[in-house]
Order: sequence, then structure tokens, then C-alpha cells
Amino acid sequence: MQKELAEKWKKIPLSNKGTSSTNVVSSQGGSKEENKFSNAAGIQRTPPNIPPAASSAKTVGMIDPAKYEAVKRAQELAAKMGFRQDTEFAPLINLFPGQLPPDAAALQKPAKAPVLRLDAFGREIDEHGNVVNISKPSSLSTLKVNINKQKKDAFQIHKPELEVDPEKNPHFDPRMGIDKTKLLRPKRMSFQFVEEGKWSKDAEIIKLKSQFGEAQAKEHKAKQAQLAKAKAEPNINPNLIEVSERVITKEKPKESIPEVEWWDVPLLRSGDYADIADGSTIEDRVKMEKITMYVEHPRPIEPPAEPAPPQPQPLKLTKKEQKKLRTQRRLAKEKERQEMIRQGLIEPPKPKVKMSNLMKVLGSEATQDPTKLEMEIRTAAAEREQAHVDRNIARKLTPAERREKKERKLFDDPNTLETIVSVYKINDLSHPKNRFKVDINAQENRLTGCAVISEGFSVVVVEGGSKSIKRYGKLMLRRIDWAAKLENEDEEEDDDEEKPPNKCVLVWQGSVAKPCFNRFFIHDCRTEAAARKVFFDAGVGHYWELAANFVDDQI
Repeated sequence: MQKELAEKWKKIPLSNKGTSSTNVVSSQGGSKEENKFSNAAGIQRTPPNIPPAASSAKTVGMIDPAKYEAVKRAQELAAKMGFRQDTEFAPLINLFPGQLPPDAAALQKPAKAPVLRLDAFGREIDEHGNVVNISKPSSLSTLKVNINKQKKDAFQIHKPELEVDPEKNPHFDPRMGIDKTKLLRPKRMSFQFVEEGKWSKDAEIIKLKSQFGEAQAKEHKAKQAQLAKAKAEPNINPNLIEVSERVITKEKPKESIPEVEWWDVPLLRSGDYADIADGSTIEDRVKMEKITMYVEHPRPIEPPAEPAPPQPQPLKLTKKEQKKLRTQRRLAKEKERQEMIRQGLIEPPKPKVKMSNLMKVLGSEATQDPTKLEMEIRTAAAEREQAHVDRNIARKLTPAERREKKERKLFDDPNTLETIVSVYKINDLSHPKNRFKVDINAQENRLTGCAVISEGFSVVVVEGGSKSIKRYGKLMLRRIDWAAKLENEDEEEDDDEEKPPNKCVLVWQGSVAKPCFNRFFIHDCRTEAAARKVFFDAGVGHYWELAANFVDDQI
């Protein structure tokens, strides 16, 4: 088997499949099987009577220069694999470059090693003394980071031209919009590291929401932010409450009173009220052609203050939904308590033993010492009852807290931010009992204003919140009996001097930007001019005019 395989390895390099049949020479030596194999494969054999040198020269002359290297590699491979080298083809490998064809000699490597020659300056020179220019090898990095950096530096982005001249660029189409921001490569997102303790804080806030609600969670979050700010700035006291900047709305300047109102200007012929005072006829004073059947609406006046934004309406739940939420909240609280007991954070509750379930809970232990067991059961029941009372006392508000809660319910109304004013007209306020009620109720409801008593009638003006104004209105219009007479009043009054019944009416009620009085006080004025002066000094003289000109239809 080795002999046949060696013969095949010798024959394969000498195959000349591309040549015609005229170049093939049949072998004269060897066995019939070898001749048959050689003729079938088209292999050229050397006659045995030809000397080796002549046969090798003749063989080299027949082999193409391009196939010489293939022949040599095949022989070297056979030698490495341990096959016997045939003396017939040995001279082919050991030929000198001069004996090979010119193409084959060019493929051979130089026999001598290159010699390094340097001049006096340390430069490399050749055999003739000429300086050899050797390009320095570029230092290429094999790290992926450096390779990506070199690619990024070599990559150039052609930015779009902002302004293109159509005359210089004949291919410019103004209809094609170029967005340079889309053509440019966007910035690569950098790492965004999470601050330490962020997830634990979020988990704590979610837990507070599930336990106590949204308000408690917001308060806890604000407290944490305040503590973090205090840690960042150690000089700040964390217990201080930060006060926001007060926003002061500027009042609009009041317009001056014109000589002639704008709605009367088109009707007057001379544009002055002096013509009306003359004794001339109406046709001479007024332009009758301007009076038509159409109604001209006055110019709308802007309010003195901006209206308050509407408060968010709370979600109203039905009784069934409230019970369902309460059940879910209690179940979640009980599960959390059981989990803490399971983890050993809190002590498990003692078994609730009563006289009714004594035998069911304790069983045989109840018969050993019944007297001692009964005392223990009664002591545990007394402790539970006392714990219940203590919890109720702990939840009970202190007197100061109850007073604060009552004042908050009475006077703190978040729906109204402006000040509400009510003007009342009373025929007679001389009764001391009624005067005391008017004064003390205004002070208790924290109202400001005044009560002016004059000869003809009295005027009461109060300013405050909506709830206080509503309670004071019930006092003035319902509770006080204005028709009651004094006990020491002279019963021998003349029947001819019948006075109209004493009563109180609401003249006007509305809202203003800010109150005009500091407190509530009562003025006794002898004349109407003195009463009018009290209101004009406060800047609300129109309140007196409203009350003086008011006519009640029921009187």
C-alpha cells in the first residue's frame, strides 16, 4: 500500500492535464498496470535508459514555470509525511537557479541573507552607497477602544449648507427642505447614575401612601427634602419653616370723575350740563334725534382683584365604596401586622381567654387550679379594658387643639379669598340690648366695620369671611327682635305720634379687594353730616349714600 501511494504522489506533480495528446509519451518501462495507470492519467514517464541529469533537464524543459512551485511543494510534503524520495526526481528539487527556466528562477528566494549597510550618519545604504528610503511602519493599535477612536476621528460629517446660491448650484431645488439637525448624528446618551437611597425612599413613600394616604406621604417627602437640604448646608436649622415670598397685587389707579359722563355727551348739544340748568325747552337742550328705541349697554368694568382659581373637587364616594375601601385598608394593615409577627419584630398577642370560652381554650388545664385561672382571666380582661380607655384618652384632643379646630371650622374658609362686605340699614338702634348684640357678635365672628347711629336711621357695615358674614346676617335679619320696646319707655305717648315699625334690612352685599376698617366700633352721631364724615374718612362714603337712598318696598 505504501509503495502504491508513493508512486501516486510521484505521478501527480508531473501530470500535464492541460497539454494535448501529442506531448504525452507512453512509458516503456514498468509493469503493465503502471503503464495503464499512466496512460489513463496522462502522466509522462522518463525512459529507463535516459540518465538522471538528462531526464531532469528534459523534464524541467517540459514543466511550465508556474507549475514548478507546485511540484516542489508536493515533493516536500511527501518527504514530511515519511515517504521514500525517488532518486529520479531528487535533482529537480536541488537544481540551481541558473538551470531553471527564467520564470521559475524569478520565483526563487535569494540564497544569501540581506546585508545591513550604514553610513557615518546611521542611514541605511545599498551596495552602491545610495541612501535607502525606508518608510517607517505605522503603529497600529489592536485595542478595540483605540480602533473605534481612530474610526471616529477619521469619520467626517458633511454639514448641510445653510444658504445655497441657486446661480452657483444649478441642481439646487428650493422645494426640498434640508433639516441639518436630522442629518447630523445625535449625541450618544451618557450614563445616568441613580443616587444612593433613591429606591428605598420611593418604597417608603409608597408604603406611607398605602397606610395613611396621599397627604401623609407628601408631608413625609417634604420633610425628607428639608432634611437633605439641611445636611447639604449645615448652617441652616432644619426645624425652621421656609416662608415663601408674598405676592402683593397692585391696585389699579382709580379713574378721575369726568365733568360730563360719556353716555350723556352725544345727547347734549353743547356737551355740558350747564345747558340743562337753563330754563329753555327740552328740544333746545337735548338732541332728540339721538334718542332711539335701541339700548346701549355700558362698558364692562374690570373687577378690582383677579378671581381665585377653583379648588379641586374631592372625589365623592358612595357608602358602599367607603365601606369597601375601609375593609381593604384594615385587611392590608392586619396582613402587615401578621408579617411583622412572623418575622419576630413584634410580640404576638396573648390568647384572649374569657369566662365563657374557658373550657374551649384551655381544656384540661382549666380543671387543675380553677380559682387561680379565674383570677388570671379577670386580670387580663381588666388590662384589656384599661388599654382601650388609654387609647381613647391618647386620641382625645387637648383643650387648645379643640379650640383651634373650632376656630378653623368657623373662620377658615378656603373657598373665599376676598373680603365680603354687608351694609344694613336700621330705623332705630337706640335699644341697649340690641346694640350689645350687634357689637359683641361682630367681635366674636372676627368682623371689622362700624355701626353709625344718627337721628333718622342707623347704618351697620361689617367686613369678613363668608361664614362669619352668613352667621352675622342671620343675627341681624332673624334673631334680633327689632320691634321690642324699652321697659322704662314712657307708656303715656301720644297716639298721634305713631312711628313706623323698627326693622333691619340688607342694603348691599358684595366683595372687595381688602377691608377698609381695622376693628368694629360704634359711633353715636348727633347730625347726619357727622355720620357721613365717619364713612368718608374710611374711604367708603358711598356706603352711607346707599343706605340713605335705599327704599324698602315692604315699608
